[in-house]
Amino acid sequence: MKLSESDFCFTKRMTNFFKLLELETVEDLVEIPLNRYCCFRGFKYKCKVELIRFIEIERLESLFEGFEVWKNQG
Repeated sequence: MKLSESDFCFTKRMTNFFKLLELETVEDLVEIPLNRYCCFRGFKYKCKVELIRFIEIERLESLFEGFEVWKNQG
């Protein structure tokens, strides 16, 4: 699924982050281990919260290995 096809309304910050990393689909997101996102410049707490919301709203938790652990980490 393309991220642009989701009903989830991404912030401009998150949209720019996706463009910077050339992430266009859910599959693109899944390819990056969740614990690596914090290593990318610009991916701060607000982006993490937004990504968690997106994953939960779209019910994609099972696609992301270690989602529950990552979600509960500071």
